[in-house]
Amino acid sequence: MDTEPAEPTALGDPHTDDAALGMLLASAHQGARGALSDELRPLGIETRHFAVLAALDRLGPTSQRRLGALLGLDKSAVVRIMDELERLGLAVRNRDAHDRRAYAVELTGEGRRHARASAETAAAVSARLFGWLTPADRDRLVALLSGVVEHAADISTGGETSRP
Repeated sequence: MDTEPAEPTALGDPHTDDAALGMLLASAHQGARGALSDELRPLGIETRHFAVLAALDRLGPTSQRRLGALLGLDKSAVVRIMDELERLGLAVRNRDAHDRRAYAVELTGEGRRHARASAETAAAVSARLFGWLTPADRDRLVALLSGVVEHAADISTGGETSRP
């Protein structure tokens, strides 16, 4: 399936203007996140809950600190999400056996069911969003987005990036 080239936006043409390209990327993110959020709503969870449920389902019990680091969430965001998941009966926090100052978080039985149901939902949404990409397009998109993530990390830590 061919797609039309991106149209110039109020900020400019994403083909030639970096700010407009950044806004196009932000719009793509918002659209994908919105599509997933709409589909997760019947499960009673949001996208931020899905990410934590999926990580805990894959990792098993883990510390809040590690969970935040793996998902790129700050400490207060992890606490807030865990508060919500506990209220929903999907996860619990217990003192970490190796460090009594830390909490190990894990899914409840209901949390595991939600994690698996939400993973199926996410897979269906993702198939609709990305299924039209050829394998080569997908590889290129992954490489490009990985590069953006790497450059963003360099910039946020004071490093400098340049155009190739």
